[in-house]
Amino acid sequence: MTDSPYFPARRFQANQVTDVNPSYYLQNNSDVLDNYNKWSKDLSSMHYGDYVRTNPELSTEWNRVRNDLGDPRGRWQWATDHWNAGGTGGATKPLVVGGAQHHPGDTRTIWTGKGYEDSSKNDFAAWHFDTFGRSEGRYGTKDAFYNSPGEIQKRNDAAAAALQIANDARDETNRLIEEGFEKERAAALLKAAEGAEYGRLASMRGGGSQTLSASGAATFKGKGLTSSENKRGRGRGTGQFKRPYGTSNLSIAATGKGNQQSTLNL
Repeated sequence: MTDSPYFPARRFQANQVTDVNPSYYLQNNSDVLDNYNKWSKDLSSMHYGDYVRTNPELSTEWNRVRNDLGDPRGRWQWATDHWNAGGTGGATKPLVVGGAQHHPGDTRTIWTGKGYEDSSKNDFAAWHFDTFGRSEGRYGTKDAFYNSPGEIQKRNDAAAAALQIANDARDETNRLIEEGFEKERAAALLKAAEGAEYGRLASMRGGGSQTLSASGAATFKGKGLTSSENKRGRGRGTGQFKRPYGTSNLSIAATGKGNQQSTLNL
């Protein structure tokens, strides 16, 4: 018999807080783990009434001395004396967490001791988050941290930076491609200009031979250009021409002795 309506509800357990993962919370809040280690070793916060209630052998002994021996001490006092005297038999040690409250129903305990090493740590983490951590802006789960405004902003900033890098790389690639096209176009224009200049110079050099007599009749020899004099007119006839190519020879017959002739290469 526990004879206390508050005993079952006084125990605080991790499953009472749904938005915390105790392991994650302790891993990311080292100060909370330090607090637990100090608190769990300080047995001055023992709830002596529940110390008797949670250990059947102690509850049996208290009822024996009270009912059979007429010991007037209440449960709390008897348990305190038993503990201070070095009494054994109590494996479970309910420790008050957050201090004793004015109303017994508001006081919370976490069961520690043999067999409660892990559960008491998780219970303490959940109690701390529910009592302090949430209002302090701490995160009880990995998902809560991941979806927090600060983390969302970090991811958005990182995504924007990555997009900027990608855009810069794309623009640089396009610039290099366009620069290559410009070089190819410039090379093609230069080659065309060189070809045109070469053709112009070649046409200026020309080819073939030309001969001009002193009497006024001219004969042009070369590729494509000829002139035939009017035999009967001896120089007064007409000539037919084609475009000369190659060299030109101009022959001039001088009047006088020897019928000398001079030749001028054009």
